[in-house]
Amino acid sequence: MKAFITFLLAACCVFILIAGNLHWQDKIADSTAPESSPAAEKSKVADPADPEKERIMSLAANWPENSRKQLEKDLDEQRAFSITILGSKSLGEGSDSWPVLLKAELQSAYGKDLMELRTLSYDMTSSQFVNQNMEDFLKNPGDLILFEPFTLNDNGEVGSKAGLENLVLVMEEVKSKNPDSTFILQPPHPLYDTIYYPKDVEKLKEYSKENSIPYLDHWTAWPELDDPVMKEFLAFDNSQPSEKGHRVWADFLIDYFIHKE
Repeated sequence: MKAFITFLLAACCVFILIAGNLHWQDKIADSTAPESSPAAEKSKVADPADPEKERIMSLAANWPENSRKQLEKDLDEQRAFSITILGSKSLGEGSDSWPVLLKAELQSAYGKDLMELRTLSYDMTSSQFVNQNMEDFLKNPGDLILFEPFTLNDNGEVGSKAGLENLVLVMEEVKSKNPDSTFILQPPHPLYDTIYYPKDVEKLKEYSKENSIPYLDHWTAWPELDDPVMKEFLAFDNSQPSEKGHRVWADFLIDYFIHKE
């Protein structure tokens, strides 16, 4: 009996020594393990940056804020961003026209699947447009409307005040159906040595500034209005730009829509 008790006490001592040693080793391991910082924990769950999205958004640095937000939303939802070029026949037609050149550059920079462009041009005044031909445009005005508001066609036909009222009507109709659509205004092409037409364009520019509407003043890239070289940038009947004029107009808009560091 005495021998059994001695054996039992010895076994208990061995157990205590082993348990104590294991506990000590665990304590040492805990004290030497590196602590996880909050930043490190955050990095484990944070999504990595999307370099392609960052690239695209940097290209749109000049765009109106609402258009940038819409572009980012379209990127996230894998939809195309739509631009409508709206105005008179002075926008021009053909493979060398600035709308065609602009579309090619935008789709090359942003991607064909992301950038959708269409051109709607009408041989009429602003009054004729708002009274007769808005239906097709209003069906799908687009995320961004680059609008030349018939200023040249209105010259001598529709007063500048009435022309601006028609402009407001177009924007109000679009906003009532597509509140997220954004307008950017621009003038038609300049003409050589005219008197009243530049004054109408100046009123359009002033209206844009007073109402905080983006205005792309591509006239600054053309020759001076009284410089005879301007004739080289216009079609023979002044109805639209020549190939040179289309290139100047296109380059100005490309520099705006595709920001380069």
